[in-house]
Amino acid sequence: MRKIILSALLCCGSGIWTFGATYKIPPEKPIATVTIPDKWRSKELGEGMEASSADGALRVLVVPVEGTKITETMGEAMRYLRGTGGITVNPDSLKNEPGKLNGMDVRQITWQGKDKNGDVKISFTILFIAEKKPLLVARWGSPNAEKKHQAELKEMLKSIRKA
Repeated sequence: MRKIILSALLCCGSGIWTFGATYKIPPEKPIATVTIPDKWRSKELGEGMEASSADGALRVLVVPVEGTKITETMGEAMRYLRGTGGITVNPDSLKNEPGKLNGMDVRQITWQGKDKNGDVKISFTILFIAEKKPLLVARWGSPNAEKKHQAELKEMLKSIRKA
């Protein structure tokens, strides 16, 4: 599975971008669905999907976690997003908080970082869809981009449902 996710992430330049869509994650034997706002560009990436706000300022990656290998999946996602924009992460900025979303337990992990354009906020939301079936939602962009697209992002997160 790790090779599948990594291959899909590395090949993200290929594939067709569409506007607004509902995705099954993963497409074969889905554990969850997520709906992307109409003006956002999105595409399937192997077992997951990637979306970008209309202005490209905020990006989201949604991938299933193999079993309980959350740390491994987070590492792959972090390597991917660092490779997409030269992001450097400030490890001292780490925050790790529990929560709830759509009645599911979640873990919210955030960092501050920088890219060529300035400050970046990186957020990983781990949703516990079912026992041994977590889902990782990674998002990154400037703090201003996250504020600007907060309503759309909230709509997308609220759309996540157990398949």
